[in-house]
Amino acid sequence: MPEGVRTKGATYPLDVLIFATGFDAMTGPLLAIDIRGRAGISMREKWAAGPRTYLGLSVAGFPNLFVVAGPGSPSVLSNVVVSIEQHVEWIAACLRHMRERSLTMIEAEPESESAWVEHVNALADRTLYPLARSWYSGDNIPDKPRVFMPYVGGVKRYRERCEQVAAQGYQGFVLG
Repeated sequence: MPEGVRTKGATYPLDVLIFATGFDAMTGPLLAIDIRGRAGISMREKWAAGPRTYLGLSVAGFPNLFVVAGPGSPSVLSNVVVSIEQHVEWIAACLRHMRERSLTMIEAEPESESAWVEHVNALADRTLYPLARSWYSGDNIPDKPRVFMPYVGGVKRYRERCEQVAAQGYQGFVLG
């Protein structure tokens, strides 16, 4: 209606009406797709107790799958566009590395994934973030496992770790 929105008993003037239909941060888009890894395991099954990644970029058991701005990365705690750019540049450099060596497969090692998840959780547990009810922990989505998802160690520290992994021949990944 031209005057705004009318409810029972009142009219509210407005210029714009935004329908907020939900925000399933970090995992929602990936879980909305039926992504299957080795032996047909789904991402939904793999992440039933919460997301697990290596560097927020890769998931053990899901070869050649890269995640951009995913759980275990600092993306949502930073300038997200800059973090996305860093992820895309890192992935592009990784693909060049693979092409130069005639490699066609990359996958996070399960041990590296577990160590990264432990590191992400240990850093988060030193803050108040995990105590708050927030979309950072999936509290806004019914039945979503409550796990603090972003990396709180800072963008600089995160970038340095990603660069170190690449400089060491993509340490923590199986390449083939």
